[in-house]
Amino acid sequence: MNTGIKPVLSALAAGVASMLLVLGPAADAEAAAQSRSATRTSTAAAQVQEKASATDGRKLYDYRFHVKPNNARVVGVAWKPSLAISELKRCFNCTFPVKGAPKRYPAENQRLDLKACASYFVCKNAPVRYHKGGIANGWYFTAEQGHFDGKGSRVYFQYYSEKDTHYLMLHVRAYVTHPAVPDSLNKRFAYDAWQDFSHNMGVKLWCTSYGSC
Repeated sequence: MNTGIKPVLSALAAGVASMLLVLGPAADAEAAAQSRSATRTSTAAAQVQEKASATDGRKLYDYRFHVKPNNARVVGVAWKPSLAISELKRCFNCTFPVKGAPKRYPAENQRLDLKACASYFVCKNAPVRYHKGGIANGWYFTAEQGHFDGKGSRVYFQYYSEKDTHYLMLHVRAYVTHPAVPDSLNKRFAYDAWQDFSHNMGVKLWCTSYGSC
C-alpha cells in the first residue's frame, strides 16, 4: 500500500472512533430519556385507570354465566353475542328479570324505576339510568338517588363468546358506593337475578334458533 495513504487512513479511523466516543453517551442519554418518558406515560395511564375505577365505587361482585336454556342437558351454545342484544331490543323485559323493566329497549340516559324483589328481603327501590358506554354487546346502569346500592353505583352487562368453545356468555359486574343491604344478601339476590336473566335469554334464543318454544 502507498505509504502516503496509511497516515490518512489512520487519521480517518481515529476520527471515527472519536465520533463514536462522543455520540455514545448522547445515544445512551437519549435512550434513557425515552425509557423514563415511557415509564411516566405508563404510570400516568395506570393512575387514570385507578381513578376511573375508584369513581365506580367498591367492587361487590363479578359473575359469568353460560347462556343456555337448560342447565342439566345443555353445556353451552355458540350463539353470537349480537343475537342476545337483538332479542333485548325486540323486547327488553321479556328476558330482563327485574321488576319495573320496560318492554322497549332503553334509550341513552333513560331512567328506569326498577325494584329488586326477593323472598329473603322486601322489595328495594333500584332506580337507574341506562348507558351504552361504548361496551360491545352490552351496557351499564348507574344508580340514582334512592337506590339501595347508593347513588353512583354501577352494574355492567356484556354478552361475549367464550374463547375456546365460543359458547355465549353473560358477564355482570357491580360496584357499590353506599349499599343499604348486607353484602351477602346483595350478592345472593344479584346472582339469582342474573342467572335467571341468562336462563331467560337462553330459552328465547333457543326458541328463535330452533323453533322449540
